[in-house]
Amino acid sequence: MKKPWTLIALAVGIYPFFAVGLKLIQEESLTTAAVYIVVIAVLVAGIVLALRQPAQTPKASKPAWEESLNER
Repeated sequence: MKKPWTLIALAVGIYPFFAVGLKLIQEESLTTAAVYIVVIAVLVAGIVLALRQPAQTPKASKPAWEESLNER
């Protein structure tokens, strides 16, 4: 993280999830809070795994019908 704005953006993005989780832990049952924590953990794991793969540029190709027109 080269810039402090990245940390600020992450904090702003995480805050609503953190606030809801904290409220669930305080007011709801332990099971509800555990389910919420598991859902958030799966979400974060999915994002981390998705960011591990570099983006690939799509390869442009001619449609099949265009190739058949060239053969005639």
